[in-house]
Amino acid sequence: MTNRAVYVLPPGGLNNLESRTIETPGPDAGEVTIAIHANSLNHHDYLVATGEIATDGPRILLSDAAGEVVAVGDGVTQFSVGDRVMSTYLPHWRSGAPDFDGFGNSPGDGADGFARDTVTVPVSAVTVMPRNYTYEEAATLPTAGLSAWRALFAGVPIIPGSTVLIPGTSTVALFAVQLAKAVGAQVIATSSAADKMARLTELGADHVVNYRERPDWGAEAMRLSGGIDLVLDVGGPSTLGQSLAAVRPGGRICALGIMNGPSSSIDLTSLLTKQVTIEGVLVGSRTHQEQMVAGLESLALRPVIDSSYSLDRLADAFEQQKSGRAYGKIVITNP
Repeated sequence: MTNRAVYVLPPGGLNNLESRTIETPGPDAGEVTIAIHANSLNHHDYLVATGEIATDGPRILLSDAAGEVVAVGDGVTQFSVGDRVMSTYLPHWRSGAPDFDGFGNSPGDGADGFARDTVTVPVSAVTVMPRNYTYEEAATLPTAGLSAWRALFAGVPIIPGSTVLIPGTSTVALFAVQLAKAVGAQVIATSSAADKMARLTELGADHVVNYRERPDWGAEAMRLSGGIDLVLDVGGPSTLGQSLAAVRPGGRICALGIMNGPSSSIDLTSLLTKQVTIEGVLVGSRTHQEQMVAGLESLALRPVIDSSYSLDRLADAFEQQKSGRAYGKIVITNP
């Protein structure tokens, strides 16, 4: 099967994206072939495309995809032709505790991704998508959606009345605000832009703190809530100090990213005196994704989508991501 694929060529850069014609093999035993109808962009995808995360050769971009099963291999009983499915970000992690380190098998990074028309993968690399979602909506879920889901529900799940601090307006943060409010939590969010602060309120945030006006936004979150049960920290070491200021004694911090860099100097006194649990969260397993899909089918929640581009305008989509103007997911539509 002949189809298009968009590669980044070493050393990376948006001027080094190249569309090629490739062959997609038919499915062997235990595999399915998928016609990809939509993708979404993640921060990680941008880093690979620009060369900030180096690849060992030309790499097909994009880690997230949703599409339709068009062929199944021998022995496949879980999926049938016509099923609507979406990718998994960590296809080697099916269930249980993680036993790996890094992105060596992750699509669009250590392995070829989904910026293409069709792909053949093992059945373990996909799950069904929510029945009530479009392909574009489902394509927003495998990385950002699942990261938020796992942080909120897979460990010690939040419950009605829990207090949750969700800094920023990353796509993970927007999913988390929606999910936390859907189960009755009190949500405190942060931003520095008036329009984004207003939109966070529209999504359901109970309080929104301007972190430029309040550099001590952790203390402000503590004041507003009396102590946060769960903080979703996407900034990394540069924001961990504020997360520690906000969290209640015995509370939890889920470290979801290093958007502001991997290292910094922080005072760990609060970690010890408050006896806080910090958990590193890297997306989730296939089982986590199946649980998320089941949960989303019972919630009136739609992903926030900023804009849509065709596959041949992938570089333009990355430019929109680079601009910082996007609010929500940037999707690639591939009819």
